[in-house]
Amino acid sequence: MHKFWPDVLEAVKNRRRFTWILLEQHTKVLSYDGATLTLSAPNQGLYDNLVNSGGCDVLDEALDQVLRTRPVVELVVEGGAPLVLPKGPATEVRVSVAVTTSETSSDSNEAARHTLHRVLAQTAFLMHEQGNSQAAALLTDVEDVELVPGNRFGEWQDAVLIVPPYLVPRFTETVTAAIRPVFEHVAGRHGLEIGGVTAAPALPDIGDDWRRILQERLAKGAASNQASRTRAKGVAPGFSREGFVFDSREEVLVYEALKRVQAALPEESTISIFPLPMGRVGVGNAWTPDFLVTVAGRVGIIEVDGPHHHKRFAADATRDRHWRNSGIVHIERILVEETSADIDLDALVRQFLTRLREYR
Repeated sequence: MHKFWPDVLEAVKNRRRFTWILLEQHTKVLSYDGATLTLSAPNQGLYDNLVNSGGCDVLDEALDQVLRTRPVVELVVEGGAPLVLPKGPATEVRVSVAVTTSETSSDSNEAARHTLHRVLAQTAFLMHEQGNSQAAALLTDVEDVELVPGNRFGEWQDAVLIVPPYLVPRFTETVTAAIRPVFEHVAGRHGLEIGGVTAAPALPDIGDDWRRILQERLAKGAASNQASRTRAKGVAPGFSREGFVFDSREEVLVYEALKRVQAALPEESTISIFPLPMGRVGVGNAWTPDFLVTVAGRVGIIEVDGPHHHKRFAADATRDRHWRNSGIVHIERILVEETSADIDLDALVRQFLTRLREYR
C-alpha cells in the first residue's frame, strides 16, 4: 500500500534495532497524506516505549532520510478517542486512547504493570511447555516485576523478579540463564526491550513500630535450636508457624498436611512432627532434614525437594544412604510441584505414614 514504509523501517533499523523491532512487529501504515503519517498501534505501551526510549527521534530522522520531510506521526489504538500530546523537539506523536488527560499517567502505569505480569505469565507457561517445570514453578512464586535501567545511558531495561526472600537463592545462574531468553522473547512480542533478568527479595512490609517487632523476634529466636543450620548460613527464614521456622512455603504446606493427619488420629496412636531438627549421622556430619516424623515406634524423614534438587540427585542419594545406615530407613521425598493441592498432599502424607507403620 505504501511503498516507502519498508525503506523507512530499514533506515530505522540502521539507526537503532530496538525501535525497528517496535515498529516492524507492532505497527502498520493506515494512511499518509504528505503531512500526516497514521500508524496502527496495539496498545498504549507501544507509544510509551517509543517516547521513553527515544524512538520518536529515530523515526523522525528515518522519515526525513526517505521522504525528505518530517510529517506528523499518529499512533491509533483501536476503539479510543484521539489525544494529542505536546509537540516534542522532533516528531509530534498523537495517540488515540480512551482516557482523559488527568487519567493518562496512572492508567499508563497500570497498563505497563499489566503488560509485565502478562509477560511473566506467558513466560512461565512457555517454560512449562518446553519441559522446564522447575523454572515454571519458581515463576509462579514471583510477586512482582520491576524494570531498572540496563546501563547508565538508559538504552535498555533489565527485569527484576520480586520474590519472597527465601526463594532468591533458588534463582541460580543456571535457572536465570534458562528464563532470560524466553522472558526477553515474550517481552519483545509486547514491545519491551529487556536486556537481562535477575531476582531480588521482596521488601518487608513494616510500620512505625518496626523496632519493637524486630526486637521481639530477635529475643524470641535467640535461644532456639530449631532450624539453627538455616540461621547459621545467614538465610533469613521466610515463614514461621507456632514458633517453628521453615525455609519455604512448600515446607509450611507439608507441615499443615502433617498437622491435619495428626489431628485426625486417635490421641493414643497419633504422630509427632519435628520440623527442621538438627542431627549428627554416623559419618560425623550434622544434617537438618525438613521433617522428622515418629509413628508407632518408628521414625521417618520427609524431604521437600525444590528445583535445585534435580541437579544433585547423586548427593541426595548419598545422604539418604547415610541416614539409613544411621537408623532412619524410611525417607520420603516430596516435590514442590506436589504441594499445590491440599487433597493430593494429604494423600502423599497418609501413604508415607502407612508405609512407615507397616515397615518391617
